[in-house]
Amino acid sequence: MSMMDDQRGTAPSFQGLETNGRLLIQAVYNLGNILSALLPRTVGSATLAASATTTITEPAVAANSYISWVPTNASAASLMGSARNPYLSAKTAGASFALTTANGSAAGGSETIQYSVWTSV
Repeated sequence: MSMMDDQRGTAPSFQGLETNGRLLIQAVYNLGNILSALLPRTVGSATLAASATTTITEPAVAANSYISWVPTNASAASLMGSARNPYLSAKTAGASFALTTANGSAAGGSETIQYSVWTSV
């Protein structure tokens, strides 16, 4: 072998790269499925009633569910930034959850939210 051959070397091998890439994508996909099975999630939206308490029908609610919500209009954002900020006041497994204003006064009735229900298995 001459000095010239040593300097040129050989091109890097990408022989297993495609297979390894496919295996990595499959592993990430499987991990997502496992997490979805362990932490089922349901999402929805609702408009708060013009009352102190709004009951939101959601059959995915369980006794151990974690429920979060975010305002989706200016009215809801103002409500959440005030003394009337709603809190989770009740969960009825298989049926619904309720949000109640902190100071007991009525919401305006036009506040919209999006919610997520996470339930561990």
